[in-house]
Amino acid sequence: MSATVARTIKKFSEPRRNAIRGAVADARRTMPGTTLLNAVRANSSETDMAAAAVILESPAGLRKRRVEGLLQSDIALAHALHALPANLEAAYACGFLNSWKHDSIRAFETIAILSQMTEVPRADAIGALLRTAQKWGASNYLALKIAYVKEFLELADAERLVLSEIDELLGHAKSPTIQYSALENLKTRLSIFSVARRHTNILLDHIDGDFRRYHSLNNVVATPFSTEDCAGFLLRAVETSLIDAARCLWIVVNLRSRFPDVYRAIERNLDPEILGHLLRLQRGIANSPVPDVLAGTAPLANPDEGAVDELPGEERSLSLYRRSIAFLEFPQLCSYRNDLDRVIGHRLVAPLLPDISRWHADGFSNIATLKQADGVFELAQHGQDKVQVDTFYRTYLFLRLIQDAANLSQLSSEEVQYICDNTMRLETLLLERELKTMHLNASDEARAIISVLALALYRSKSSDPDIDFDFRANLEDYIIRNFGGSIPDFIDHLAPKSPDVANYIASSLDEVTLQKMYQIIDSPLAAESARRDILTSVGIHLNKIEYIIEAEAIETRAKVAKLKDYFDASRMFVDSVAMNKWLSSNPSAYTEQYKELLPKLTARLAASQNVVTASGKEATIDIVQITSTDEYLVERIATEAFREFCVNNEFGIESYLGRRIRHNTLQGVMTNSVDAVLRRPEHHPVIAGTPFGAALRSWEHSYKVFIERMRRDFLQFRSEAKPQALFDARIDPADQVTRRNLNQLVQTLRRSGPEMLDELIISFCWRQIAPQLEFASRQIRVKMTQDVTQHLDHILQRFNGPEEIKIKSALEDAVASVFTQVASWFQVPQTGFVPASIPEICNIIDIEYGRTAAPTIVSGKPLLTKYYGISVHRLYDCLAVLLQNAFKHGKAGTDVTVHMSSSPIEETNLHVLEVAVRSVLPASGGEKCIARVSEALTSSETGRDMVTEGYSGIKKVKFITRLNEGKSTVSFDLLDDAIELRFRLKTEVAGGENDD
Repeated sequence: MSATVARTIKKFSEPRRNAIRGAVADARRTMPGTTLLNAVRANSSETDMAAAAVILESPAGLRKRRVEGLLQSDIALAHALHALPANLEAAYACGFLNSWKHDSIRAFETIAILSQMTEVPRADAIGALLRTAQKWGASNYLALKIAYVKEFLELADAERLVLSEIDELLGHAKSPTIQYSALENLKTRLSIFSVARRHTNILLDHIDGDFRRYHSLNNVVATPFSTEDCAGFLLRAVETSLIDAARCLWIVVNLRSRFPDVYRAIERNLDPEILGHLLRLQRGIANSPVPDVLAGTAPLANPDEGAVDELPGEERSLSLYRRSIAFLEFPQLCSYRNDLDRVIGHRLVAPLLPDISRWHADGFSNIATLKQADGVFELAQHGQDKVQVDTFYRTYLFLRLIQDAANLSQLSSEEVQYICDNTMRLETLLLERELKTMHLNASDEARAIISVLALALYRSKSSDPDIDFDFRANLEDYIIRNFGGSIPDFIDHLAPKSPDVANYIASSLDEVTLQKMYQIIDSPLAAESARRDILTSVGIHLNKIEYIIEAEAIETRAKVAKLKDYFDASRMFVDSVAMNKWLSSNPSAYTEQYKELLPKLTARLAASQNVVTASGKEATIDIVQITSTDEYLVERIATEAFREFCVNNEFGIESYLGRRIRHNTLQGVMTNSVDAVLRRPEHHPVIAGTPFGAALRSWEHSYKVFIERMRRDFLQFRSEAKPQALFDARIDPADQVTRRNLNQLVQTLRRSGPEMLDELIISFCWRQIAPQLEFASRQIRVKMTQDVTQHLDHILQRFNGPEEIKIKSALEDAVASVFTQVASWFQVPQTGFVPASIPEICNIIDIEYGRTAAPTIVSGKPLLTKYYGISVHRLYDCLAVLLQNAFKHGKAGTDVTVHMSSSPIEETNLHVLEVAVRSVLPASGGEKCIARVSEALTSSETGRDMVTEGYSGIKKVKFITRLNEGKSTVSFDLLDDAIELRFRLKTEVAGGENDD
């Protein structure tokens, strides 16, 4: 026992000393685990907590803590300690800093220095980051500063090299999660709402009452929203690094008027010299200019005027909310962030919290401010009566307004409509009880709007699509009464005056929801048609090309599906089209970084050269480092995507299992055959009123208990609460099959480029789930069948009459049959995609355009290759456009030919496919045809004209190939009296298909 630990034990209150001595003795035999740490921390006084910090966290403490030179891998992404009341956690943080007094003072000085990084030349700022990394190593604080610099500053090559040196010092290549967590909270392209939803979904079953145990969630809500929340906030910082603990005390000092009890605990327990340094530096920062973190951020432009591939804009108040996380040492930015965390942040993690009984933000009552037009928000206006609001800030004010439930009931229909149109992500931020209150008090039209919001909320939060019945029924009644049951008419009425509500309609009325609107939709085909009409109407009204594209995709899916049934109801099903859309709409920080890295990979390797770093050392761009980063990013992308593939409420395997279970398919399948045996008339005399019948009833009861166990325990995804589940949404990178699948994905992506990422991820997910499906099928078909039949044998073993044996045999056959049927659900499934060759696709198009008598002539190699996945849809779309063009404008009575050339990309299941469509020019008007084609190829294929002129024609082919290849690959040539239009795509080939 060290002298420090021995002395510190005497500082504990007398009742605690023996327990601490016992814990210290245990720690001498082995490294202290969570149980021992929680035992040492289980104190009820601040003095004891400060002493516990010395015992555990000091230089001579039991945890053998280091505070300098940390690697990112040294920072645990989660901890298992129990957070105690906030004043005790403040005392513990103070005890930690007190035990490293000199380093703590240096940490506060470092924070003060880096606070000025936006006010000094870039080279000086990056040099300060390098020195911080050299001194302290990794921390969440440093990761946020680095992410801000990488994302928002224009850097010279030499400055990027310094950042690369910092990354190497921190071990970023081997453990990059800390920086990616910082990046996803700052990066404009990543929706903070999607980031929060992803982490809350993943960690829902693991937080154990304290979401701040997890690093990723702690960053989502960057400041504490209540005194109680200060506890987990401080503990998470202590568990991260000393400089993070110092930063969190600084934040509490900035917010001391809001958390006076916590601040007073800091005053009581922090070493006076350290506290003096902190307060002096904090006052200095408070009196210095606030950094302009919005530099270069203009107000949002009219989205109608931009191309679809422009970077998405972000409201100034939202950008300030997100970027302030890197500068919380400034009281003004800290107060702003905390004001919004108390409202927005609290709601982002609401799914992880017990039912929220009270809010911690001040109320708001000025409806007029909510109804004013959008302006240019400035930090100085925050909290003022005459603030110029934007959409995000109006959302914040509205959520403060409805903290008082009475305000909800007083909103007029016009106000509800205006608020829904001029706020954002209410389906994510509103609580169910708030929607119900709004729904109850609203007029008919407003109630319809609120029903749409409620559908969007339930669709995103619940795996049970029946939970939204009341809202669905109300919306149906409203549409029937006012629009004759026509959903497009309802949208045409609503969209011009409520465009954002139209957005909610497009997101909430998917095909599954539409099929449950029984009064309006009478078949799956009608749901498909209604969904297409909804997307087309909303796309036209809002000038949004993405809705038009999705509507076209539904049409294409239906036409391609003529080759084969789209949905095989007897097998496992995941809607791959919906998943592809989800992946593109919800990119993670890993996805964005990978898409930025991959195009540079080859160029970087080719241009690798010796350079001198800021420290004067010679360095080479390391091929191994680049490829390891590449592999890590793909692993993280695949891990997150596979989880959604398994458990996403809208398209995942769990939703399929839920439908099977919820709609009693499982119960019916497993009992109908058994019941049929027991109810046969010839068996009645043997069963009724006999000991044999009593034994059968006993077995039947146990059989139904087993079915319930299958439903509840086995046909689920594994979690702490369901350890016997047959399926697992997690990926184990060390598993041999997983490693092989990941390596194949990495190699394929390196050769195909980032445009194919989403499609290849879906293919990876199917390969990854296949062994689980085979295992589940085998367990059901073999082991579970044996268990049930053996139990039947055991119960009926004393009954050996011929009729009794006959019934027992019939039951065994019935059991074997039903278990085989249930096992068949878990075959390697249909995926929602249909494999097809070029001749087959051309044949569909010939039939559609009435050209069966003069079919398209297809040539080239290899003709019989079947393409797969989204590739089939893209090929159909491109060929349909070019063939229709040839049929319509070519010379009557002449052949139309398609020539294809498909070459495999080595070590992948991808081909580069080149297709040429040739037709004879008409005898008159040929010049007009050529001019029209030339104009289409030279004009933009994106932007508003794609909506107003229609998502069709050659521009459509340009758009599709640009999505696939990164740029349009459409071109044309004149060949005597013929014109040939060509395009090139990377395509996914169906398994085993290569040459004919």
